[in-house]
Amino acid sequence: MGDPEPPEFGSLEEELEYWKEQAAGHQQSAEEAQEELQEFQQMSRDYEVELETELKQCEARNRELLAANNRLRMELENYKEKYETQHSEAYRQISSLEGDLAETTAIRDQLHKYIRELEQANDDLERTKRATIMSLEDFEQRMNQVIERNAFLESELDEKENLLESVQRLKDEARG
Repeated sequence: MGDPEPPEFGSLEEELEYWKEQAAGHQQSAEEAQEELQEFQQMSRDYEVELETELKQCEARNRELLAANNRLRMELENYKEKYETQHSEAYRQISSLEGDLAETTAIRDQLHKYIRELEQANDDLERTKRATIMSLEDFEQRMNQVIERNAFLESELDEKENLLESVQRLKDEARG
């Protein structure tokens, strides 16, 4: 500290008084500085305690967060594994279902083809049946005509036999 140059004194008492005042001023400044220092040190200690408490809380919170992070990472890994398992299972099921669908579609197509063939065969059989019925009706009609003709011829034959018998009787009667 740069103290000002001491003034000139007229007596020893003035000088003594001056230096006493100076000493008292410096003593008071020192006491104030000492008080400020003690206040500052107390505040520093209090602040240090606060900071240590906050540090402990932050470290505890950090440990909690790290533990939570590890737990969440493990959960994530479990979910990933479950997802992969379910994904591969779903892919396998889809592949199996696609195979089943292809097989079912092929069977359905075969059945449709078979049904068309059966319908065609049925149509052919119905045409054949109609043709057979028509042929049978035609045959029946011709057979009826033949039967009628046979009946007619049989009746003519019977008449001829009757006539021949009559002629024979007449011949027999004429001879005898």
